[in-house]
Amino acid sequence: MKKRMFRWAIAIIGMTAWVGSAALSPAFAGEKQLLSIATASTGGSWYPAGGAISSLINKYIPNTEASAHPSAASRENIRLLSEKNTDLAMVMPSVAYFAHSATGLYKGKPPAKINGLFSFWGIDLLIIARADTDIHKIEDLKGKRVGFGPPGSGSANMSQKILEEYGLSYKDMKPQFISATEQSQALKDGTLDAAMYTIGTPASTFVDLCTLTKCRLLPIGKEMMTKILKKYPYYAESVIPANAYPQIKTPTPALKWVGLVITYGDFDPELAYQIVKIVCKDHLDEFKQCHAQAKKLTTMEMSKGMSIPWNPGAARFWKEIGAIQ
Repeated sequence: MKKRMFRWAIAIIGMTAWVGSAALSPAFAGEKQLLSIATASTGGSWYPAGGAISSLINKYIPNTEASAHPSAASRENIRLLSEKNTDLAMVMPSVAYFAHSATGLYKGKPPAKINGLFSFWGIDLLIIARADTDIHKIEDLKGKRVGFGPPGSGSANMSQKILEEYGLSYKDMKPQFISATEQSQALKDGTLDAAMYTIGTPASTFVDLCTLTKCRLLPIGKEMMTKILKKYPYYAESVIPANAYPQIKTPTPALKWVGLVITYGDFDPELAYQIVKIVCKDHLDEFKQCHAQAKKLTTMEMSKGMSIPWNPGAARFWKEIGAIQ
């Protein structure tokens, strides 16, 4: 009798344990979807942006849990997406474009199966000259002492491309390949006439320069802007606002590259739609708290600068608000 009761007790305990575990299993409770977001180094501005995106997903998309992690930035993030070792990734538009089209850095490799979700803040190409020179437009840089970014840098690479559209090359001027801080100091000292550098606006080193030295910014004209954007779809149109730099009272049309948030080719379109909607529209004010650069973002701005095809869910959102056709 005692043995029989013992066996019944064990059976009841076993059944209770089974019911409890079943209640917690995906079949009963609904499996939570886990998302990984690849950013860049922890010291840069992309890492907190990734953290903010994951926080919004966790807060506003039911049954979904996202986490951001640091990485070695664009090229590693493309690899992680290709291997599906991350779900979302932050990349430069040029790297995304080359990977998707199998050109440039990715020439000879299979095209990467990646799609875009949205863009975020950008880095402007600042073209600045001392006001006591006769440099009023980009063509006037010919024969002048001009500072560019360090050799091989993205800044120097972009400057070279833009100069070529104006029929110029480094050989047409007296170039110095130096950092932004060194450019600013050389312009103060009068050992440079002008400089070109990709940098966030306003950049403190150039704010300091314009406080002490009268300068002017050189614009990209409307026709040239159209030509450049057609040739280099990974750049975007920008405006450096009036008074962003001391003594410069008018807005200056400029070029920029923007950070992109992208995913792998067959990422769930419905989930993509929800992510874009909560980050770029419904809770954009919360996303803006992640970094000083985010404060000037608008919903429409976050549809610009995408250099690869949209994820279908993202495209649905951007079409709904009239950002794309």
